[in-house]
Amino acid sequence: MKNPTEKLILGLKADKSDVEIHQHSAFQIVFTEDYPFQTSINNTVHQNIFGFVIRPQVAHSCVCSQSILSVINVEPFSFLGKIIASKLKENKSLIFENKRSFQTFFEINQDSEVLQAIINIGETEIDKSTFDERINKTILYIQQNFQSDKFSIQDLANYIFLSPSRLSSLFKQQIGSSISKYLLWTRLRNAIFLILMKKDKSITEIALESGFYDSSQMNKYMYQMFGITPSKLRIKSDLIQFLETEPN
Repeated sequence: MKNPTEKLILGLKADKSDVEIHQHSAFQIVFTEDYPFQTSINNTVHQNIFGFVIRPQVAHSCVCSQSILSVINVEPFSFLGKIIASKLKENKSLIFENKRSFQTFFEINQDSEVLQAIINIGETEIDKSTFDERINKTILYIQQNFQSDKFSIQDLANYIFLSPSRLSSLFKQQIGSSISKYLLWTRLRNAIFLILMKKDKSITEIALESGFYDSSQMNKYMYQMFGITPSKLRIKSDLIQFLETEPN
């Protein structure tokens, strides 16, 4: 199986689209693909920058009507989230004036593809030699069943032949995040992919197909995690690209 922690990362590309002030539960890494841009973080304006990284719940906005930005959202309790937190030390955010400082912070090779290089940072924390095959089965089960709003950890535990508490503990040890968080990210990634790519589907249809009870529940979790509502994402869908060919 490829890196199982990829599902705790959401990568998007925004084409010349300003972002109003907001905050969210995910770590966020933002960098330009072409021209420098401006950001305001906690009421401090930074002009002509290459990018930034911020902790959860830090208010920020971007003026980037001339720039193409890559935006990488990371689950705080994932291995990658914990590595970013450690690198930030006591800082709530860090500004990168140029590409070199960005690459140095993340220890990325100059010729590397950035999204994959950042994903690989989290993968270094996974001990392949002791990775439990039952966790592979757990992830496969989630991928096959996340669309059901009746998904339960008890049913999952029965399938794996472990108690819910033992499975939850093992999953967190090997993936870095809880099963419930992994399930939520899987559902949100699927919903965002469909909102951007399947414009004939209504927001309600997408919510149900992604395992949410209704569009209100999806709206709540998407706004909490990423600081944007499904309707706003749909409005901007011509300017935003999902940075993978498939969501799952």
